[in-house]
Amino acid sequence: MHIVIVQKDILNFDYLASLRTASSESADLVCLGELATSGCLYQSNRFPDFDDVRESLKAFDCGVLLGLPRRDGSSLRNSYLYSYGESYQIYDKQNLFSPMNEDKIYQAGTRPGIFDTAHGRLGIAICYDLRFDAVFEALKEAQPGIIFVPAAWPSVRIADWRELLVRRAVETGVNIVGINAVGDDGANVFGGCSMVVGSDGTILAEADRSSETILRVEL
Repeated sequence: MHIVIVQKDILNFDYLASLRTASSESADLVCLGELATSGCLYQSNRFPDFDDVRESLKAFDCGVLLGLPRRDGSSLRNSYLYSYGESYQIYDKQNLFSPMNEDKIYQAGTRPGIFDTAHGRLGIAICYDLRFDAVFEALKEAQPGIIFVPAAWPSVRIADWRELLVRRAVETGVNIVGINAVGDDGANVFGGCSMVVGSDGTILAEADRSSETILRVEL
């Protein structure tokens, strides 16, 4: 499967332009990071309508993985969406990061991130989920073909990001795709290093710490 990973600036909200660029490379699956439609601007009104986002993704002849804030009744969720044609699935982040006030804005999810899709069984964990053993124990039990970890991981802790992605790949025995952001939102500088890690812990591809870029990998 040809996977294209989009590492973009946290303040670049034009996810459709990023998708157009990435999907032009005959991708099977294009992956964007956590809250790719809004950034970590938790107090802003930059919350796109979910149905509008879904409709916009139907134009792409590939699977799309995309992070976005999503209204769920009276709650707001930090969600990750799989979309392919008329089909879609959603995972809601389970572990919210209180130092960035995420728990004051979003309602935590309760279900493991498992998508059964046209692209196989995919596992999902969002950013801070990466630190929780139970999340990856549940993913390992479900036996996904690939685990995706979209994130907005700050530069100050980027060594932890790299170490944890490798550890989780080895623990689960599953290839892991980490999609991080770059840039500065006024409160945090994000550390990039989007990467693909083989099930044996080998780093197969890695982006730098500061550039908007695209990684391509066959898995």
